[in-house]
Amino acid sequence: MQCTRAVARLSGGIARTTWATQHTYKHRPAILGLLEQPCRLCSSTGVVDNPNKTKPGAAEAAEGGILKRVLNKVGFTPNTKARLKVTSHLLYESVADKINYVTFFRDFNLPNTFNSWFLVTELHVWLLLMRSMAEGSETGEDGRFLRNCIVEAMWGDVNTRAKKLGAHNPSRTRQQIETLSEQFQAALIAYDEGIMSDDRVLACALWRRFFEMNCDDYAQIERLVKYVRQQASMLDSLPRDQFIVKPKVAWFELDKCKV
Repeated sequence: MQCTRAVARLSGGIARTTWATQHTYKHRPAILGLLEQPCRLCSSTGVVDNPNKTKPGAAEAAEGGILKRVLNKVGFTPNTKARLKVTSHLLYESVADKINYVTFFRDFNLPNTFNSWFLVTELHVWLLLMRSMAEGSETGEDGRFLRNCIVEAMWGDVNTRAKKLGAHNPSRTRQQIETLSEQFQAALIAYDEGIMSDDRVLACALWRRFFEMNCDDYAQIERLVKYVRQQASMLDSLPRDQFIVKPKVAWFELDKCKV
């Protein structure tokens, strides 16, 4: 399948930092402060636990109409760098604005903190990166550019949120974001290996990173493995027009994924 074949290119494009599982997870230092703060920023912006979100149908219709008019006036073509950059932000927003973070916190017993928000975001961004690398010519140029822009959009959002949460200690905040960056690159490698292997390998990767080796409920891990496989299959089935030209990513709801 396209996504799986694209993993090799995705992994090859990510900067390989020297990393071992034991160093990243087992001996992971306690990251206090920013990462352990309640995710009140997510709540205040309606990203996580705002029950009054705009209904998806209305939002997509309005967004699609405005985007279409703007692109027609500017003259973007589907493959230009500028168009891919716009697409990358729309794809990232499909994660930040449409994933029900509260469900993940509740069902997987995650604390409502900035770190938990990042773990959920990271998992879905990785799925987008994997799908992105299936795009473009044989060299994968479009896919690599789109992938890099999605990562750029994610870190822009992370920095904005972190600055608001850690406004009183910017130096500490920068250090913690650097730690997240290292863990993010390590997670991409682990998730890539898992998606190309059987469910046991993927389960190990999710247990080490998403659950931070703190989950003894095998049913929860199995459920998340099933959820990841379903989302990867959904993304793989999207035609180019619905992923790049006019992104329409309909994430499956976690509530509907049962084991």
